[in-house]
Amino acid sequence: MRLPEAFSFSSPLKINCGSRALENLPTELAAFNANAPLILANRDQVGKKRVNTLIDAFKTSGLTLGIYDRLPDQPQPDLMPVLARIYRDGGCDSVVVLGHGSVVDTAKCLNLMVSAGFQGRLDGAGRDVTDPGPLRPLMLVATAGGNGDEVTGFADDGVRRLCSPRLIPTVAFIDPSMMKDHDDRDVVDGALIALVHAVEAFLDDTAGPMCRAYAHTAISLIVKHLPAVLRKTDRKKSLCAAVNGQVAAGCAFFSSTPGLCHLLATRLKEGTDLPLGFLMAILLPHMVAEVGVNQPERVGELMYPMVGADIFAVTAADLKTPRTIALFWEFFDALNAELSVQIPSAIGDTDLTGEQIERAQSRLASDPSDDLVARILEGARRGVSAIDN
Repeated sequence: MRLPEAFSFSSPLKINCGSRALENLPTELAAFNANAPLILANRDQVGKKRVNTLIDAFKTSGLTLGIYDRLPDQPQPDLMPVLARIYRDGGCDSVVVLGHGSVVDTAKCLNLMVSAGFQGRLDGAGRDVTDPGPLRPLMLVATAGGNGDEVTGFADDGVRRLCSPRLIPTVAFIDPSMMKDHDDRDVVDGALIALVHAVEAFLDDTAGPMCRAYAHTAISLIVKHLPAVLRKTDRKKSLCAAVNGQVAAGCAFFSSTPGLCHLLATRLKEGTDLPLGFLMAILLPHMVAEVGVNQPERVGELMYPMVGADIFAVTAADLKTPRTIALFWEFFDALNAELSVQIPSAIGDTDLTGEQIERAQSRLASDPSDDLVARILEGARRGVSAIDN
């Protein structure tokens, strides 16, 4: 394992996972002398039953609860002062958020507002680069359908993309009782985003060994358990495992540099209704193949979390890279066997036009890796046949 000359890794997140994980919520809050949490949720997203289950976790705690379970599907800047007023008027001292996606973004932004305000300096990407100092406890009750971004220091307030390690939740709770039976496409979309983030973090030479350890865990959990989720094999348990993988992927993603699959898919998404994770999946095998040309050993190491130590050990060194790429195709085929909306094997199978693809490529034209971008896109246009050749 190569050790970079310099790297930085921080994962302050604590994880409580299991069938009684929610029972630890009052104890975790008490560790920070917090006794009046504000619970945030989108009832339409998670269902009234799960909101009530979360409230029941505090039944014998003696804590005073504030509850707002009507959060919108997208961040709304005008709502933030309202939530801050509810927080302050209710004498709240912490935040508990149930859900994923923009609901968690709203909770992060609210915690920043009530703890430190929004005053700060932005970098060229519009991210806040001023350290706001310690924030109040933020407890995340995770649900299926996320993509790992929930446990990062990123947050979208509806106007800008905030970035600070302080925004990372204090504790994440992964409890089977919170694993609502979400739409399969949404679950797969989030898991694929997390998987690609983990693979790119694993291949990032500057990220360091701790980041790779989180990425290794994420890849293993998602690849092993996501097909079982779709086959409805002990679904809640499988969902918990996949969500654990997404959490690990989020920790790795925040400590690494966003890779080309992430950047390209984000730009391509502007021209299609296809889920972002599906776009990332189209690009992933071709990105891995290109990296494997110059770093076959590094790509070959990706096989380990996908198949385990025994098979990895008996596979010849020169076969590990092509076998790793084949495993990704096999994984996507296994998902497609259960999905009504398929993961396309090539960009040509999507509704993206050649002009839209070229525009996405041109937006990265000033990047030193532009030739690599062109090769990945050309491979993605041709699909699996490009790698066979």
